[in-house]
Amino acid sequence: MKATSVNQDGSPDGFVPPIAYRVDVSPDGVTRIACSAGPKLLIALDAVLGAMEGPVGVLWMRQVDRQKGRQLPKPEHWVAIEKDKAQVSSVLARCRNLLTLDGRGQLWLRGGFKDQVVLDEVGTLYCYPDDPSFRDAIEAVGIQEKVHENLEDRDYVRVNFSAIADAEEQLLIHELGLALNAG
Repeated sequence: MKATSVNQDGSPDGFVPPIAYRVDVSPDGVTRIACSAGPKLLIALDAVLGAMEGPVGVLWMRQVDRQKGRQLPKPEHWVAIEKDKAQVSSVLARCRNLLTLDGRGQLWLRGGFKDQVVLDEVGTLYCYPDDPSFRDAIEAVGIQEKVHENLEDRDYVRVNFSAIADAEEQLLIHELGLALNAG
């Protein structure tokens, strides 16, 4: 898991988010879908990517330099535009550890209709806007709507990192031709 709910002392508190999605409102007032997919995360990510209008833009927002053991003072934005959905899907499938076990960054995908999917650093999958095509894609992989608590609702969350994901992060950047945005 990308993150673990913990007590104030850092010990696991036993909370495991259910495999479910809910509709909520983002901090900027947009209605969105928030999905905790657990072991179905990559399947759900691929399903919502499939529901997007292509080609897609890709943003990898690195927040932590795992090798140096520090949070970056300002996140790095690695971007590419107009990528083929099949290519993105293939690359993401080869980045399993980065996307499911490592909380160093966030993956953002943007479709042709300005629809957007975000996989955050704790493993929650957000789909903007709340659209029937996203709901259908999520439900097709066996994830149902349910009012539930996600990791971002918890008081203390420990983000996990994986050395195995270092090579996958480089693969993601290289294979999708992501360029560091200096702005």
